Amino acid sequence: MADKDKQPELTPWQKQHAEFQKKKQEEAAKLAREEKRKKQPVKVESVIEKYEAIPNQPIDEEKTPFLKRFKFWTAPKEKGELSEVLGKIWPFILVATLIFLGSIYVISPLSKIASFTANGNVHETTEQVAEATGIKTNDHVWQVIKRSSEISAKIEQKFPRVKSAKMSWVFPNDFRVKIVEYGEGVYLKTGNNYQFVLSNGVILTQEQVDAQKLAGLPILDGFNAKEVKTFVTAYETLKPELKAQITTVTKVPTKVTPDFIALEMKDGHQVRVPLSQMAEKLPYYTSVASHLTEPSVVDMEAGVYAKSKAAYQQDLDDEKEKEQKAKEGAAANKSGDQSATNGSETTSSAETGNNDSTQAAGSE
Repeated sequence: MADKDKQPELTPWQKQHAEFQKKKQEEAAKLAREEKRKKQPVKVESVIEKYEAIPNQPIDEEKTPFLKRFKFWTAPKEKGELSEVLGKIWPFILVATLIFLGSIYVISPLSKIASFTANGNVHETTEQVAEATGIKTNDHVWQVIKRSSEISAKIEQKFPRVKSAKMSWVFPNDFRVKIVEYGEGVYLKTGNNYQFVLSNGVILTQEQVDAQKLAGLPILDGFNAKEVKTFVTAYETLKPELKAQITTVTKVPTKVTPDFIALEMKDGHQVRVPLSQMAEKLPYYTSVASHLTEPSVVDMEAGVYAKSKAAYQQDLDDEKEKEQKAKEGAAANKSGDQSATNGSETTSSAETGNNDSTQAAGSE
């Protein structure tokens, strides 16, 4: 019984054949399924159903205009981005704007001079100053601005009283010149004529001053142009209260000090000082005058000392008398020497004549 139920063992060839048959059956079943599917009707999907079957998707990006593709044309979405864009392009906008406005200004009537005014001029009128500049109403603004230094120099050269002239431009086409004049320093007396001397030492030879209208300024009597310049230069260094004390100035030269001058003061005193040392020595007058009890002469030739006017004048008279006697003695000595010389010449002539007579008698 057991031998009957036991199946015989397959050979290797039988095993391979069995596997081949199994694969063949599987392939035949697969082909049958495909044939069956192909024979079934195909369902056609409509276009609308197909479109509705596709889910809505957001549009990623719209088409960007050409100019907006550049960064400075892109509209900023936030305030910070706007500031950043403006910070980058404002120099270009500013330059373009200035060039545009400048071009409009140059070609417009506003670029021609409209008015000219002068300020600070006391002795010259605005018309005189304008004439000295050479500016014309149809001149271009830029031409005048370029020549402003030259025009200021012309004004200073034309008018001796003008110390400085500074031009300024007032937009759009007005010009102003600010003038600073020299002050009137002293008067110069030449004979019976009086002339102004400015604080820079320039003598206004073209302006005569009426003797009845002299202001409270020092009067220089008989000074030449060089001496006037030296005096005014020193005078302008003095304190105002000391300058106000001086009334008249005369030259009193000595053998030792050729540039000795005498200054009459309003307080009744007189100061004598070398002109070349006036700026250094004259300031001491204030302290010396405070100790004087009578009209005196303060002499600053060698040192500084003071004497009453009477005593000082007596010393001057004695000095002159000595000089006069010395001159007379010198003249007498010279005359005596000349007489002696003439006498010796006469004797020599007489002797020569006698010798000649003797020689003539001998020859006879």
